[in-house]
Order: sequence, then structure tokens, then C-alpha cells
Amino acid sequence: MRNTTSTSAPRAAVAWCALAALVLGSWAASAPASELRPTKEFADVAAAANRYVEQYGAEHVLLVLDIDNTIMAMNQDLGSDHWFEWQNYLLQNEPDSPYLVADTFPGLLEVQGIIYNLGHMHPPEAQQPALVAGLQKRGVSTIILTSRGPEYRVATERELKNCGYNLAATALAVEVPGGTYLAFDPASPDKDGLTADELKTFKLEEPRPVSYENGIFMTAGQHKGIMLLTLLHHTKRDVKAVVYVDDNVRHVGNVFSAAVDRDLEISSFQYQHEDVRVQRFQYGDKGDVTRRWHQLRDAIQAVFDEPALAP
Repeated sequence: MRNTTSTSAPRAAVAWCALAALVLGSWAASAPASELRPTKEFADVAAAANRYVEQYGAEHVLLVLDIDNTIMAMNQDLGSDHWFEWQNYLLQNEPDSPYLVADTFPGLLEVQGIIYNLGHMHPPEAQQPALVAGLQKRGVSTIILTSRGPEYRVATERELKNCGYNLAATALAVEVPGGTYLAFDPASPDKDGLTADELKTFKLEEPRPVSYENGIFMTAGQHKGIMLLTLLHHTKRDVKAVVYVDDNVRHVGNVFSAAVDRDLEISSFQYQHEDVRVQRFQYGDKGDVTRRWHQLRDAIQAVFDEPALAP
């Protein structure tokens, strides 16, 4: 099978350097103390948060965490973040691929939901839950900012609890609707802390439903920097510094730029601990995940006596 990854390890390094140069070059004058960098160790993230606590006080620091391949990773490749990206690539570029689990993107989301409900996750580093808890004990508000949609909340909260995270304990207090809601109104972006120019600059599409509960902001794949700005607009907490960590370099840059644009100091980390596993999957044989999906699909169809979920 042809490789479907977009970068090799050297290319990923070049992409990181290019992003850092572009973003830092654009914002250095307004945020000289902010940082944008990669790390393989979550201890670096905790250290940055602790430095901000010493500088500003815990009540002025916000820790923002991605989920997939950052604070949790799937126990197997099937249903993992890198598996989902591979499937999405096939949908867009090889729609006739025999490796596809669905014919459409909504179908892929349905399959992902099934796997989330049945699968389990683990922290990439054993000490991550303790490091997060240590910051929470210091009084640092801590939230999840994930591209997962609200429909995955139950499985997400279950796995966070099983992995030893308790985001509700120190969640950022935000005045937003309960359940799902639209994070911004394109006709009146200022009501949610955005500008008309930002809608144009970031080419924002019609907003999709999101949800914020128990410290977990589920943004349904929307621009993470913009989503964070809307959340900050609806809190009374005086946030002066943000620490953000995500395995996706694009999200890292987007959140960095959004925070600096609001004169917030930020340490934005690209978490690379899972990179070897991701690259092994990207360039490796996909037979195992394909067999696993076929076994799961066939079992579901046999039990419920329903038509095929997907190809």
C-alpha cells in the first residue's frame, strides 16, 4: 500500500521550524516572553505552568490540554488520532481504497464513535496525571481543548477518569449555555469576543455545535485558537498567562497566535512523545488495523443483525 503520511520525520522537523519562525517572527514584538516549542516530556509543560504561577499567581494562569496523543493515547492503533487522519486522507485522496471504513466523513465519525465507546486509552507518560493534579492543587485552572465533537463526551469523560484526570475539580468557570451551543455568531462575532476581521482572516465556516462541561471543551474540529478566545471572553477569571500543549503543530501555532493577539503571555508546546508510534503507523503495514476493524464490524452486524456499518 502506498504511504499516506504527509511528512517524514525530517520533513516534520522542517515544518516545525518553519511554523515557529513564521509565528514567532510575526508576534515577537508584542509578546517577547512567550514561547513556542516542541517537547517530548510533559514535565516541560508543568515547569512552564509553575514559572507562570510564580510570576503571576495561580489564579491568573490557565493550563489548556489537548487529548489525543497528548494526555491520552488509544491502547491500539485502531481508532487512534493517527488512524483517523489516515482514514480522512483516504476519503479525500483515495476514495476507492479498500482500506476505508466508511464512504463519507459522517460515516467515519460514526465508526470513530463506536471505537471510542468500546476502546480504552492510557497516558503517554505515566506521570502525566500526577503532574496535572499537582498544578491543579496549586490553584491553576485547567481545561481540555479537543477537536472531538460533543457526541463523544461520555466516552471521553470515562477514559479521562480511568486515566486519573479530574478536570472538573479546577475547571475554568465560564458563562456559556449548558449542553451544545454555537461558539460564535457570524453576524455578531463581538458577542463572543471575536472580530469580523478574524472571521475573514481564519476563513471560519458556519459554526458547528460545541459543548463545555466539567472543564472539557469539545470543539468539533473547529479552529482551536478561535474556540479558546470565545471561552476566555465568557469567563470572569483574569487570565494573564496560558500554557497549551497539543501534538498537532497547526493547533499549537493557532492557539499561540490567538493568545498573543489578546496580549496574553503563552507557552505553547507541540508534544512529540508519540511521534515514533505515529510514524511507525504511517509508514507501516495497515493490515492489523484493517483486520481488527473487519472483526469488530462483523461482530456488531452479527449481534444486531443489521446492514453493514461501512465498507
